[in-house]
Amino acid sequence: MRPPYMPILPVSKDLTNKPYKLVLYALLGVTLLIIYGVIGSTYIMRLDLVNSIYFTVQTIATVGFGDIRPITPLQKMFTVTLVMGGVALLAYAFTLTITVVTMAVEEIASGAKQRRIIAASKDHFVLCGYGRVGSAVYKELKKRNIRSIIIEKNKDVVEKELWKDPDVLAIPGDATDESIMMDAGIKRARGVIITTGDDVDNLFITLTAREIHPEIWIVTRASKSENVRRLYRSGADKVISPETSGAEDIYFASMEPTIMKITEIHGVEDIRKESEIILKYGCTLENIEYHLPEFKEPLARKIGVTDIEQLNRFLSSLEREKSRKKSLESIYESVSGIHSHWISGPTKESLEKVAEELKKEGFLLGVNLTEDEIKETAKKHGRMVEVVLKPEIKITENHDIQDIREEAKIILKHGCTLEDIEYYLPGFKEPLKRKIGLSDEKEMDRFLSSLEHDSKRMDALERLYILSGGGIHSHTISGKDTQSLAKVEKELKTEGFLLGVNLTHGEIVQKISEFGRVSELLLRHKPSDTNDKRIIISMGGRILDSKHYLPGLRQVVTRKLYLKDENDLKNCEEEYKKPDAKRSLEALSQISRQVHSHTVSAGDIEKIKKIEKALKKTGMLLGVDLPEDDIWNIVESEEIEKFCIQ
Repeated sequence: MRPPYMPILPVSKDLTNKPYKLVLYALLGVTLLIIYGVIGSTYIMRLDLVNSIYFTVQTIATVGFGDIRPITPLQKMFTVTLVMGGVALLAYAFTLTITVVTMAVEEIASGAKQRRIIAASKDHFVLCGYGRVGSAVYKELKKRNIRSIIIEKNKDVVEKELWKDPDVLAIPGDATDESIMMDAGIKRARGVIITTGDDVDNLFITLTAREIHPEIWIVTRASKSENVRRLYRSGADKVISPETSGAEDIYFASMEPTIMKITEIHGVEDIRKESEIILKYGCTLENIEYHLPEFKEPLARKIGVTDIEQLNRFLSSLEREKSRKKSLESIYESVSGIHSHWISGPTKESLEKVAEELKKEGFLLGVNLTEDEIKETAKKHGRMVEVVLKPEIKITENHDIQDIREEAKIILKHGCTLEDIEYYLPGFKEPLKRKIGLSDEKEMDRFLSSLEHDSKRMDALERLYILSGGGIHSHTISGKDTQSLAKVEKELKTEGFLLGVNLTHGEIVQKISEFGRVSELLLRHKPSDTNDKRIIISMGGRILDSKHYLPGLRQVVTRKLYLKDENDLKNCEEEYKKPDAKRSLEALSQISRQVHSHTVSAGDIEKIKKIEKALKKTGMLLGVDLPEDDIWNIVESEEIEKFCIQ
């Protein structure tokens, strides 16, 4: 048993090493005694080396077989000194070795090794009580790589539970005992967290801690609300009731001296740079707050990023899930990049370094600003935009012009707005986008009526639909809530219009290749021959244009045709009969070596395939949807014909 006032930790590490040194001294003494015996046996007993060693060992061990006997008085006196020295020294060495082994076993069992680590700890938290609340607080501290030393009254909990984990530092004892608090290194600690279930104990522990270390930060638990005031009076800096707060609140209250709110301005692309600055000083990125003008309180989200791996996983997920990244970009756009973070750090100095570096990068707007100050700061930067966030999705569809009314009715009847339309034209990397803002059926009726009375406008729109994958286009639609958008999505899918939701540009291009009804056919024939056009139209196709390729210059001459029926074809043939048109067409045909292409659309892919098959039989078809380099190779390999233009 340890006397009441004996420190539970050793005064010095040297004391624990002394028994091991004494064992070494004892072994050294035995060795010197053997050397003494061998030398004496050689010169006094007149024995050779082997017999000298043999006689020395059996004499020291008090075996004495009697085969070698001392005869002269000198030999007898030598033997007496050897026997007495051997008995005493061997007994001492054996006893000391047993003692040291016992001490080592006791050290492992009693946690003395951990206590030595505790004695060297600093800038840690002293956690008093490891019950339901205390264990939860400890997990919060451990999650953020903050060292803590536990004081627990229940010895069994310490020895059988806590000491099983070598990373847990714990001391069995009563935290109201001043010596126990000293053993836990309270004078070197950054704070004391008191989580026992007894308010009286919490009161006495607070008094003890404040008496030992008047400047230390103390957070204590209160089981009963009437004791909160008493605990504050006893010296607590923060009193938390787990019934209304919880372990995380206790953690944040404990971290208050080394926690800071930073308000910044930057885009999504700067998230990595910002986070790396915070993490490299050992700080934790606790949360993010978006300051939306429409809300009194900021929109807050917990983060808890403590290492670079967590950051990498988050940024990788944004790259994989484009819709998630787009949503984040929309939020940043809504707040003009202005947001705040609570960050905690190991020391105030580390937080100051973070703020200084963020300021150098041009991210920092201020530290520990109030909501009003944040709004004022935002106004100074001219970045506070009044934006109302609305749920929205991007739908990609495939239908004809005659289906516009049915599509719009589905969107409008669920209270949604048709914000825009995107067409995907061949040869363009970016879609052709037009704002619509359709939210009322009367507006839709006026638009459709105008199309019916304006044939040129209808033809232009129809061409756009045909060029855009034969009717593949996208709309951004917004709604009052996500449920209304889900209903629109479901109904459009039932009607067979919907190809996908929130598709990337690459995914839409893939959809066009799967479902699109537009192809570019490379042909070769004489300029007066219109059989290719007749085949295409007779099989339900439409000819949108004709392209002629000028070798050497590598330029393309495009003629808009838009032939959709026999009447259009007859008009085209009549146009070709005109002298000027005929001359120009023949010249252009010979320059391009009678190679040209038609952009052709049809009602479905099967019709396109049939048209291709029919043209192939005539020998006119050179290829379908060929890359530009392949087209030029074909054109430039054709035989050059002589011609003259007057």
